[in-house]
Amino acid sequence: MAMGTGLIVIVLAAIVPGLAVTGGPGEARRQKEDQLRETALLSTANALVCLQEAGVDIPETHEQLEAAWQTYRSSAPDKCFNGELRVDPITEAPFALVQKEGQVTQICADFATQREQDDGLFSYQSTNALPTLSDRRDKAGQHCFAINYSAEVG
Repeated sequence: MAMGTGLIVIVLAAIVPGLAVTGGPGEARRQKEDQLRETALLSTANALVCLQEAGVDIPETHEQLEAAWQTYRSSAPDKCFNGELRVDPITEAPFALVQKEGQVTQICADFATQREQDDGLFSYQSTNALPTLSDRRDKAGQHCFAINYSAEVG
């Protein structure tokens, strides 16, 4: 009996610090949700770049933007294969767009986790619509990203 109790103590001694370091399954779920959010943000930013390249003014409401996107998709010879207007995949709310002097300059989302800078295979280069998307986020909450309208998004 003492042998079994000792083994349980050893296993718990290994698991508890591991959960403290990694944050456990809840933290992993929130990180995955934020990755989905980043993908949706980039797709939406690519769509905005495609609309701008086609000379379409970005409307102020999400409904008007959706209508402009559908018109673009049905009539444009180049269908912007890297872009799609998306909403937050977790909350299903549209991403906030920041306008300055009549042009959308930033796209914003609420993130559940902080983010270490990613210099790996999926880091975003300056040729993408959101070159700072992989930058470090020191805390959870709303973060806005400048849209690179000179990006070649296809």
